[in-house]
Amino acid sequence: MVASQSTFIAVTRFGLGAKQGDFLNLSSDPRGWLESQLNPQFVQNQTLNGMPSTMDAVQQMRQDAQMKKQAKQDAAATMDEGSKEKFASMIKEANQEMSQDYVRQVAQLTRASVDSPAPFFERLVQFWRNHFTVSITKEQDRILVAAFERDAIRPNVLGNFHDMLHASTRHPAMQIYLDNFHSFGPNSPAGQRQDKGLNENLAREIMELHTLGVSGGYTQNDVTEFAKILTGWTIDAQGQGDGSGFFFAQRQHEPGSKTLLGVTYNEDGVNEGEQALRAFAENPSTAKFIATKLARHFIADDPPASAVAKLQAAFSKNNGDLVPLYRTLISLKEAWEDPLAKIKTPNDFILSLLRATNVADNIEDKKIVGMYNMLNQRPFSASSPAGWSDKASDWIGAEALLQRIDLARFFARAIHTQYDPAGLLESTIGPVASEDTRFAVTRAGSAQEAITLLFSSPEFQRR
Repeated sequence: MVASQSTFIAVTRFGLGAKQGDFLNLSSDPRGWLESQLNPQFVQNQTLNGMPSTMDAVQQMRQDAQMKKQAKQDAAATMDEGSKEKFASMIKEANQEMSQDYVRQVAQLTRASVDSPAPFFERLVQFWRNHFTVSITKEQDRILVAAFERDAIRPNVLGNFHDMLHASTRHPAMQIYLDNFHSFGPNSPAGQRQDKGLNENLAREIMELHTLGVSGGYTQNDVTEFAKILTGWTIDAQGQGDGSGFFFAQRQHEPGSKTLLGVTYNEDGVNEGEQALRAFAENPSTAKFIATKLARHFIADDPPASAVAKLQAAFSKNNGDLVPLYRTLISLKEAWEDPLAKIKTPNDFILSLLRATNVADNIEDKKIVGMYNMLNQRPFSASSPAGWSDKASDWIGAEALLQRIDLARFFARAIHTQYDPAGLLESTIGPVASEDTRFAVTRAGSAQEAITLLFSSPEFQRR
């Protein structure tokens, strides 16, 4: 059976690129294949077993901070050059261990995506991970970002949007990245005692980037009021909470009523934030914002208004339940019309190479992370809370194309003795391969050159 264009779209746009045999295995029902992945059995990915829990990461972060503080105090007390060198050495070693943990966990997450029998589910995990961006540009988050994906995103991908919003807001990685863990109500006991005040970062980004969108109808005063509501939402550094890494510190919470988007929230501690997040999740602006981002990711950089409207209606009708939203997405004719409408981001390109070649287990962790570095999309290192761009114009330029060709050459060098180039073409881009690409691959001077041309082709670069 010849693979169809729809099969290619299912595997490459909704999924993460074809593994050997994918086209044949689902050619009769590509939409059904996607539907079958909306199953809770895929939440627990065995490849992630052994990864530290969020609370383990918080405790490790605390121990590292205490060690660094004590070593610094010891060095300062002695004013001895030997003590200063010892302090510097300890800091360097602690930072190296943190970096090694990050590299190991990124490689673990990569292999989980590559090996998964449910690549559509894994793409949804990555979509939401980017939507609720946390970043190692905040150094303390390096030890927490993988746990954020595993504990805040994955369990909620097939649930309700509010639950994912709630989990991501509470997670220590988000609390650190957007500085809420040291936001104090100016009139709170802790704020007055320590002379500390509000930090509005988390409040602003929840409204602008996670829910309502920049045109969602809120004002600067709403940002300030929401920041007051979120005071006291912090990290469970002392192990006093429920084991999730979150703790509500009443002494940091701004007392009194707050007015947000025209609604007054009477003093109610942590429940004020719970109620505000629920209101944001149910706001029509949130439905439109999420629908637009989902359509941009799965259909086109400038998504058709008709598709956005249908997704928005599905989000609202189902009160933010995500599985009906995904089913609407799968049913959209716009998502199946152009098989090459989207450029693969570096992340997509790397994952599709690893899936096509089945060599992820043979590449050491450092080299896997090195691939992301090479293409300027190191996981969890977006330069702003907006996350990584989903538009081709931000990823494709002369230098970026040369880097992709270099990576294609690396893979071709590694596998050229194991794969027939013509067969590899059929199993990866066969349904959409142009005559020019077929000619270049089949007439190349060597198998290595042919595979390099295949992985560098316009069809392999797109989804």
